[in-house]
Amino acid sequence: MKRACFIAAVALVLAGTCFAESPRQVEVVAEVSLTNQTGLLAGTLYTPKATGMFRASLYLQCTQGDPQDVQGITMTLEWFDDVGSERFAFNIADSEKGAPTSQTFLIKGQAGMPIDWNISVRGSNAIYEVYLALERIGPKVQ
Repeated sequence: MKRACFIAAVALVLAGTCFAESPRQVEVVAEVSLTNQTGLLAGTLYTPKATGMFRASLYLQCTQGDPQDVQGITMTLEWFDDVGSERFAFNIADSEKGAPTSQTFLIKGQAGMPIDWNISVRGSNAIYEVYLALERIGPKVQ
């Protein structure tokens, strides 16, 4: 009987650990959500306290175009990793209302170094919306 109780207790403890919270939970550390924007926008999205892996999600949409302009709207994300300064940019049309463009990618952010973003609109009166999210996705990287 003692043996059966012991086995049942061990099984219960092991079953409980299967449902324990994982130490690798995704955490949203920064986000930007802006609508009805015109012109240049820029800022620091996040400055990591410790080096780590992050998932960056970017969304950009022209909601009212400027038919007189065809230069586009550019979204840029800049950060620092082991190599140094890194940059990712993409462009959307601004001459007419268009479908959204989105990108999701991984970065390694260095402790104490900012992760910056900016939107450049060259000579356009187009109206756009932007959404950025930065998630810490893994353990600290040494």
